[in-house]
Amino acid sequence: MPELLTRDFDLRAVDTEAREVSGIAVPYDTDTSIGGWYTERIARGAVQDSENALLYWRHDEPIGRITASGDTEAGWEITASISATPRGDEAYTLLKDGVIDRFSIGFESIEHSEDVETNTITRTKIRVREVSLVPFPAYEDATVSQVRSEIPAPVKDVTPVTDAITTADLVEVRESIEDLERSIATLSTREPEPVADTRSAGEVLKAIVAGTEDARAYAGSTTADSVVKNGWVGDLTRLVDEAAGIRALFATGTLPGEGTYVEYAQLKSNSVTVAAQGAEGTDLTFGKVQIETKTAPVITYGGYSTLSVQEIERSSVPVLNHTLRAQAIATGKALNTAFRAKFASAVAAQVTAGNTVELAGTDYADYLAAIVDAAEKYDTLGLSLDGLIVASDVFKALAALEASDGRPVLTVAGNNGVNTVGSINVAALSGNLATVPVVLGTGLTAGTQAFYNSTALRSYNSGAVALQDSNVINLSKDFSTYLYSAIADEVPAAIIPVEVA
Repeated sequence: MPELLTRDFDLRAVDTEAREVSGIAVPYDTDTSIGGWYTERIARGAVQDSENALLYWRHDEPIGRITASGDTEAGWEITASISATPRGDEAYTLLKDGVIDRFSIGFESIEHSEDVETNTITRTKIRVREVSLVPFPAYEDATVSQVRSEIPAPVKDVTPVTDAITTADLVEVRESIEDLERSIATLSTREPEPVADTRSAGEVLKAIVAGTEDARAYAGSTTADSVVKNGWVGDLTRLVDEAAGIRALFATGTLPGEGTYVEYAQLKSNSVTVAAQGAEGTDLTFGKVQIETKTAPVITYGGYSTLSVQEIERSSVPVLNHTLRAQAIATGKALNTAFRAKFASAVAAQVTAGNTVELAGTDYADYLAAIVDAAEKYDTLGLSLDGLIVASDVFKALAALEASDGRPVLTVAGNNGVNTVGSINVAALSGNLATVPVVLGTGLTAGTQAFYNSTALRSYNSGAVALQDSNVINLSKDFSTYLYSAIADEVPAAIIPVEVA
């Protein structure tokens, strides 16, 4: 299920007797620009499984329910009843006065097609989650066609405004106001900072099981607390990231709060060039950036353990703390495995696409030539060559490189040679070759070696969370650690595999 998207459409009618509003919530086959990034249209019949959608006020507060819906020639039409709540009454009054006259939908994109030539995305299947009443539309041609209430006639002979205000200007103002409202709401609801608790996760949970006053005073892990700021949860997140392997070499992002897919923009091509103009009046050089919309699934990683209450309370060693640490470390290993598979898939895709550099032989001069070739490719992309990721067998071969006089090409453990061109840190599984960082990718297929830029892949991870549940029948407790993660290949060409001739 992709992330929730919002679009604004036409509101057709208000029934002042039944407190109902109706109109086209989703117009079909209508093009609109989405933030200037791409053009979007919703195909005829695309709305599916949307009967349970609610009526909202500006995507913020439910004010009613949709009582009828269906496809018409113009689009997906709804009728909604407005509840008798303070916000519902406010919306009802604004509708009657003609102040509010637009619909906006919050929807999940289930299927879509893309036209890269026109940069158009056609939504072929969507699920509408909510229909909101809003003051500003995304579609400029969305107008009120009928209002079943008495609206005062417009004042005539008004001096026209000379400064043109576009929909984009209004959207920018609206977003600024909403950001300010969110900031104010955050400040007004912020709780005092809790006193730092230096106990381990096991000590905290053991105290909770025992029911001591000390545990009840702890501000982090009781279900009665609404402020979730647990010091030991942060510790679990640190353990997850402590041995991140090649995952730590690439970019990270904030995982959205909702949705089981992350939608992101992938760079398809960049032919933009800048050059000196010829004669006056001649065309400048032409180029364009092509971007594709891609999605990455949000995966849950975690595990759980069961301990008896007696083991927790009476054990002379911190068994619970060790259990939680082991879960966090295992979660990090699972993330590393998933990222390694994504990296291997990206390498294979670039080999298929022919985006590679050739290694003519296996001595240091051949590697230096490959580095130069890769650096030229990255210069064309406008990116830097951040390093070289290699499998275990390649790493060992690099460590054993020798010059013609038998001296090591790479220094090992500080044994400097007069002809060295790099170094190897065997314990850290890393080194450098002609100042280019070399990192061993644990678990990669033998022979794998690829240059990378950190923007090629991006991990969207949530923080690690620990949960517990009690079984009063057998006096045991279950403990789990989990997090959510999605991996996006945002700049695929920024991975350049090395092929041995």
